[in-house]
Amino acid sequence: MAEDVLIPLVVFGSLAVIVVSAFYFSYKKRTIVYDAIKVAIEKTGTVDAALVEAIIRDNVGPYADLRKGIILIAIAAAFITLGLAIPEEEAVRPMLGVASFPGLVGAAYVAFHFFAPREPTV
Repeated sequence: MAEDVLIPLVVFGSLAVIVVSAFYFSYKKRTIVYDAIKVAIEKTGTVDAALVEAIIRDNVGPYADLRKGIILIAIAAAFITLGLAIPEEEAVRPMLGVASFPGLVGAAYVAFHFFAPREPTV
């Protein structure tokens, strides 16, 4: 009976920890950037607008979408491999269903890489 409650609690608890930690580290990054801008203003009295834009702007490279897409497609392939590695025949179809989510999102990222216009990074 304890496993019936413990396993879903751990699964959903770990998902909550991942989401909360992503928000927390995003917040920490933003505060560090704002503190750096504040120190620059205190030391020099003014700050160049181009410098602030370069600091605040989230510079991702021209291949960021391609990298994300390849990683997500690899995760989908791992789920498919796991489904094939399980000796039960009924395990393949659910694992294909699970693999479809990261696989399709990865395919969309790869499509974004090739079809979406990109701005040059600083």
